[in-house]
Amino acid sequence: MKYFLDLGAHKLEGLSEFTEKLNIDEEWIVHSYEPNLFLHEEIEKKIKEAEQKYKSFTFHKTAVMHESGYVDFNCHKGCWKDDQKSEYLSEMTTGGNALDFNPHMDIGNKVVFDTESHEVKCVGIDDILSEICEKDNEAEIYIKCDIEGSEFAVLPKIIESDYVKYIKEMYIEWHERMWFYEGMGAIAQKQKERSLYTQSLEKLGIKCFVHH
Repeated sequence: MKYFLDLGAHKLEGLSEFTEKLNIDEEWIVHSYEPNLFLHEEIEKKIKEAEQKYKSFTFHKTAVMHESGYVDFNCHKGCWKDDQKSEYLSEMTTGGNALDFNPHMDIGNKVVFDTESHEVKCVGIDDILSEICEKDNEAEIYIKCDIEGSEFAVLPKIIESDYVKYIKEMYIEWHERMWFYEGMGAIAQKQKERSLYTQSLEKLGIKCFVHH
């Protein structure tokens, strides 16, 4: 069976994109994960439609992390256009993050986040993989990973996992820019980690792509 793991589902836009890109259809099982409680109402309006497209669709109101438990998640309600907060963009909910330093802005597009922190449930990536692979030893897993900086905690767990052999492709949005507050040296260090993780995954036979 083929599985698509939508890590960082936002408003399910990524799922729509990959449904077309990977030809995900009624033969696939899909799991989408999004912990930002300010997005859940909009996602729930789309669940019934998603359930009709795939063999199975499950929406999880949880963060994906390196281990299961609970985490303080910085939920984005919207954002300001710039550091002067000249214009509020309520429609631009940029997701959120589980980073303990909670960057106040995205240096890529300069928006300033309107953030509210909430404790949310999180699930360890290895627990997700084991749940699938222990039941289906012919599983083929495809992953979209857009988890706002937590990829640097999650990817090492994937590389170490006993179930990594079931993963075929990964599409990763990288967020080393989140470490801008520590300076360019910190960003450069994250870029090195990015390269090492990508090389390790590819050595394990996983095709890696950059997702934007």
